[in-house]
Amino acid sequence: MGRLTVNGLDALSDDFAALARLPDSVVEGILEAEADVILPAQRAEIEKQWKGPHSLGISSKSVKKGKVKKDRDGRSLTIYPQGTRKRGGRSTRNAEIAFINEYGAPGRHIAARPAIDAANKKKEKEAIDAGERVYNQFLDSRNL
Repeated sequence: MGRLTVNGLDALSDDFAALARLPDSVVEGILEAEADVILPAQRAEIEKQWKGPHSLGISSKSVKKGKVKKDRDGRSLTIYPQGTRKRGGRSTRNAEIAFINEYGAPGRHIAARPAIDAANKKKEKEAIDAGERVYNQFLDSRNL
């Protein structure tokens, strides 16, 4: 009868266990790398699509990255129009203005101009690649 011996199986098992417990810093690095691709794309697309007689150029400048947050489903990083601006005698959140520009307001005869969605779709592959590079650096640091 043949005899099977295995060398290093325990180390491989430990490596797989370490991958299952991906460090928070790696997850955050992946999210930051992806956001660094998406953020300028959204700003550029907003500048391109949301021009008009009432445009002040504020919307694209208001789009910023939030902080990485942890919840029960994992970690996330949001990119959205932040802050407020005075319109007439009242303050309006930049996110509200962006929502109307993105999805339209038929009752007010405002057509949808989905700049954020278009930017996300255009840069999806590039953002994934940026996140992958961070993950691969982690794997390389573990000699995997």
